[in-house]
Amino acid sequence: MTNILDTSVTKEILATWYYYRWKIESYFKLLKSSGFNMEEWQQREPIALFRRLLVVSYACVLVWKIANDNSKNGAKIREFLVLLSGRLIERGKEFTHPALLAGLENYIQILDLLSMFSKEELLDMKQELVNIMGMNI
Repeated sequence: MTNILDTSVTKEILATWYYYRWKIESYFKLLKSSGFNMEEWQQREPIALFRRLLVVSYACVLVWKIANDNSKNGAKIREFLVLLSGRLIERGKEFTHPALLAGLENYIQILDLLSMFSKEELLDMKQELVNIMGMNI
């Protein structure tokens, strides 16, 4: 069903428009609920909102590139990011875009932590957690 009454618009053109609309809706779903929680952003300045939107848009483009990488390495990266995401994937599916995005976010945080702490410091913190919990992790 459509509200377009112009008879010069063919069914094929209309289907193409809805195809692209679905891609845009998928993008906004990533921004709103599946990754970036855009509706909770509290930027008051338009430039701050623009910068944040630019960064998260780049992350979405990166996720789409990873999702469409047909190389053997691409499959390994997708598997790695899904594992890092901690999300369950429906049987028979290799990945979802939200899982790739969540895994990418976790991976970037891990890289950031590795730049802040030495391996020894991380192992010491692990041991402290083991001591606090009373069990090995």
